[in-house]
Amino acid sequence: MSAPRAIIQMLTTGTRIVGRAFVDAYKQAAANSAAARATAGNLQAAADGDKMTKASGITVDESVKILNVENAEDKEEMFKKFEHLFDANDPKKGGSLYLQSKVIRARERIEMHWAQEKLKAEQESSEQPASETNTTDSSNKPQ
Repeated sequence: MSAPRAIIQMLTTGTRIVGRAFVDAYKQAAANSAAARATAGNLQAAADGDKMTKASGITVDESVKILNVENAEDKEEMFKKFEHLFDANDPKKGGSLYLQSKVIRARERIEMHWAQEKLKAEQESSEQPASETNTTDSSNKPQ
């Protein structure tokens, strides 16, 4: 086999190998991109369902995990954990400002949840007597 023919054959084979590698890499990148879009779509759908989550950028579940509390309704436990994590992540004591801000956002989101629950309870209690008076009024009417 002549030298020029061997060189051309090596270049052709090398180009084919590199070309296949690029095609495989492109297919993998496209699959990863599709998976990321699907995940982002699911997160967006969850955020659309809760205005507080959309406003704060964090869910109640994430807040519970960040503060390491059992129940989002336990105010005393939440404040104890918040104080501990806030102090532990104080940048002046060698902590992380990023983590400290996450702790603050988690506390704020749980407080938003409490306010939202309180508002719902107030609305339900104000609607309940109105519906009771409507039923008693209709039963008292002569037929």
